[in-house]
Amino acid sequence: MAGLGRKVFAANEVLTAADVNGYLMDQAVMVFANEAGRTTAIAAPSAGMLTFLVDVAQVQVYDGTDWTQIAGGGGGGFETSFLLMGA
Repeated sequence: MAGLGRKVFAANEVLTAADVNGYLMDQAVMVFANEAGRTTAIAAPSAGMLTFLVDVAQVQVYDGTDWTQIAGGGGGGFETSFLLMGA
């Protein structure tokens, strides 16, 4: 599922699985120890997903075919601009 865009959640609003997947999970930077851990956790990535690999200190994006490093993601502080989610 590709990201659904931006949504402002209201207080006491029911958060559905589709909301979590479309607004939160697919639009966060997920943190993994290494590529093997990411491959295990994300069997079918969506284009545009971002991950941070701790072992190589890289932010990578899935382009629909491959995971590629985002320039400037080598541990220089770039990755702190995103919501990082541990897996």
